[in-house]
Amino acid sequence: MKTVLKFFVIFALSMQVIPACAEDGIGTPLTFILKSDPIIGGNAGPKRAPAHFAPLSIQVFLSEDGSSLNLYDPQGNTISYTIYNEDDDEVAAGTISFVGQPNASISLESFDEGIYYLEIVLNGVTYEGEFGLEE
Repeated sequence: MKTVLKFFVIFALSMQVIPACAEDGIGTPLTFILKSDPIIGGNAGPKRAPAHFAPLSIQVFLSEDGSSLNLYDPQGNTISYTIYNEDDDEVAAGTISFVGQPNASISLESFDEGIYYLEIVLNGVTYEGEFGLEE
């Protein structure tokens, strides 16, 4: 029974993959998982992936040359983002509004090679994706 439950949780998380195609020349799509639920009434929600939260509607691609993260959101949301390195140090943060413009990018020009974690907060829900840079 525990194996079936574990499979279900992994399957539920995998269903939150951004539907995108790297073959379009846009770059490599990042996959996001639900990191935390919004805090409602001062109480954090359960840490399991709840069925009532939609997958991240924003598509994020690592450019082919690794110089930027390209984001696409036709719904006009505003997000907060933070990028952490593999030592869990914050290396970049900001806010992006897609109102009136569905495309945005985050420059990675000053980043060293390594593994990075992109955390996106949309409507109080936190999602996390991982990408790597090589020289």
